[in-house]
Amino acid sequence: MTATVSAPRTSVERNSWPRDFALGVRLAVGGGRTSWMRLILGTIGIGLAVAVLLLFASVGHIMANRDARSNASVRNVAVISGVSPTQVIQGDTPFQGSSISGFYLHGTGANSPVPPGIATLPGLDEIVVSPALASLLNSDTGRALRPRFPQKIIGTIGEAGMRGPNDLTFFAGTGPLPATGADASGAMDVYKFGLTPKQQPVDPTLLVLAVIGAVALLIPIFIFVSVSSRIAGAERDRRLAALRLVGAGNWQVRRIAAAESLVSAGTGLVLGALAFLGVRQLAPQIDVLGWSTFTDDVVPSPVLAVLIVLLVPVLTVGTVLFAMRRTIIEPLGVVRGGKPVRRRLWWRLGLIVVGVGLLIAAKPGSGHASNWWIALVTVGASALLVGVPAILPWLLERVISRAHGGAPSWQLAIRRLQLDSGTPARVVGGVAVVLAGAIAVQLMLFAAANRYNVPDASASKNTNGWVLVSSTEGAADQVTGDLATLPAAKHVDQLQTVSAISSTGPGANGQGYHEITVASCATIASVLHAPQCADGDAFVVGSSGDPGTTKAGDVWNMVGAEDISDHPKSLGQYTVPNNLIPATAPDNSGGPAPYISSGVLLTPAAGAKVALPADRNVVAWVLTDPHQIDATDQIATSLATLTWQVRVDSISGGDTLNTDQKTFVTIRSALLGGSLFTLLLAGVSMLVLALEQVRERRRPLAVLAAAGVPRSALARSLLWQTAVPVVLAVLVAVGTGIGLAALVMRMTSLTLRMDWSTIGIFTGSALVLVLLVTALTLPALRSAMRLSALRSE
Repeated sequence: MTATVSAPRTSVERNSWPRDFALGVRLAVGGGRTSWMRLILGTIGIGLAVAVLLLFASVGHIMANRDARSNASVRNVAVISGVSPTQVIQGDTPFQGSSISGFYLHGTGANSPVPPGIATLPGLDEIVVSPALASLLNSDTGRALRPRFPQKIIGTIGEAGMRGPNDLTFFAGTGPLPATGADASGAMDVYKFGLTPKQQPVDPTLLVLAVIGAVALLIPIFIFVSVSSRIAGAERDRRLAALRLVGAGNWQVRRIAAAESLVSAGTGLVLGALAFLGVRQLAPQIDVLGWSTFTDDVVPSPVLAVLIVLLVPVLTVGTVLFAMRRTIIEPLGVVRGGKPVRRRLWWRLGLIVVGVGLLIAAKPGSGHASNWWIALVTVGASALLVGVPAILPWLLERVISRAHGGAPSWQLAIRRLQLDSGTPARVVGGVAVVLAGAIAVQLMLFAAANRYNVPDASASKNTNGWVLVSSTEGAADQVTGDLATLPAAKHVDQLQTVSAISSTGPGANGQGYHEITVASCATIASVLHAPQCADGDAFVVGSSGDPGTTKAGDVWNMVGAEDISDHPKSLGQYTVPNNLIPATAPDNSGGPAPYISSGVLLTPAAGAKVALPADRNVVAWVLTDPHQIDATDQIATSLATLTWQVRVDSISGGDTLNTDQKTFVTIRSALLGGSLFTLLLAGVSMLVLALEQVRERRRPLAVLAAAGVPRSALARSLLWQTAVPVVLAVLVAVGTGIGLAALVMRMTSLTLRMDWSTIGIFTGSALVLVLLVTALTLPALRSAMRLSALRSE
């Protein structure tokens, strides 16, 4: 075929763009049923993508507001002249696997500071609760929780005092909190709320997981936008050919096509904004691992919002014009014939090479992620993932060009793909990116779970559940007495601990932290590898028989159990004796179990000879009855009268996760949910494409049906037509995902371990999408095969 060289643009053509634009708009909204269907499908596709992009653009504002509320609750213990401090002690309590966080407060004067979210400090036997906790207490589910909160509820906590609308939080009033003696509370004297804490460096492993996940989720959305803008491209080109017949120039038809695409982009932006506003109202009802957000927090960044408003139309118009670059629209028709131009490999492969090179060039993270390192990882991962949809059209073209023979349904599908392999490849490119990113992220999460010691879902079902009860020394006897009569508590090991800091020897200048522990011989025998024990013995506890930094003659400064200041007050000194019996601490790597920290372990008689401070922490390790599924709640309720003097923590479930573990679990859940949602979005794009192809081919399909081709053969041809690109995309995605995970794990010092079950789940999900898309197109296929399709347009 000889290409026709288009004539230069005349001054009339250059000055007619307003009329061309107006004509394009008229054709988009008034071109009949076909135009309306194209506009509706394009609007829905672009609208879904815009709604998701606006949600992504709101993440920064959500996190900033959440952090601001958390910072507003930070307690400043630095003395402020003229301010009567508020005594504050934490009083968290577990309930049905969740943690209810709260504080007991006592104002020491008229100007005592008040926490954010409440107007005044609650008085004795008064409490202020969050709306979620108030709702729980008033429900049938919360009936078992009410005995723990006998105080009078005088109000609810405002947004400023909560991180999210579903937070279970309370502020309870109490009497003066003792600072010394057996009932020492360890309460903090707070002079101001709202001290901005020091920013902690982000773990590079967690950061790279979030970056790779965000890139893998965003790229398919932009692919979806470009695919939606090319719906009914063949019919649009035929209509533009008719315009050429009545005198429109080559550049005019391109401007008209651009105007048509701008209409769908504009309506898509409006629909996306409305959908975003609707989802925004549901934000308080969405709870992920205890994370919820207020409606007012879901606000997109102005810069990102403007970028989305500009980028979506540019991407839509650019996609349409790019698709028309090799299409010759003549007055008598659209020329695509002849041998298609073979796609070039070099630039497609170049994207993958650049991505791999940047990821190799990125130095492994060393505790702090620099901006340059983040940029290298982001650009490298983006280039590698963008290379997947870029190389798929070339790969699909090469594969189907070698496919010959087979059943009629197979030949129909292959012939259709040979005529137009680019559009299906672009659609499944979104699926491939989702799969590649999801597989890479899940492999990294699988490896990182071991680093952060995150318990799996079965940990909370451990039959040997341990509950940790911390109390003051004055409440210790009541704790042991109440637990002894509780059926849910099978066995109790009580430990009294005093924190100590080295003042001489290798641990000088506050470098060495130790614990002085007092326990009975029965407890020592159950939790420590030690020789025979008699009351009056003293042990030095180390790992594998090594006493560590504990040496005879060392002098330790004993400090309060809850003293977390930079310069804790010394409550006395303890000199390590030279007649200690060596003992070995147990290995707790296998799961929760009672343990004794490295240091000195004294029996009660030996502890009585030492002037240990009364301000010490008493810990009771409680082994619960596996048949009592609510053992933790029973223990917490039985000790509720001790209020701030006791704290109950289950150490067999997820409520004991540290900050990094909670961040890791949150990222894992968010990425898994995002991957499944984006995969569903890619499935919607496949469905839109399949329906559009059936609609465009309704006359050939009707001819085939009239010629006697069975409906089942045509249905199978649609199945193969969708399945071949998807299977190829799955193969590319699995290889790319594993390679990306290996490159990233090199930077985070993680060990690559294949999680074939996860790979199988995502691969199976993509194949199930093929079956669903085919099933959903059958009604349209049945309609297209009617003989009436031959008699009407």
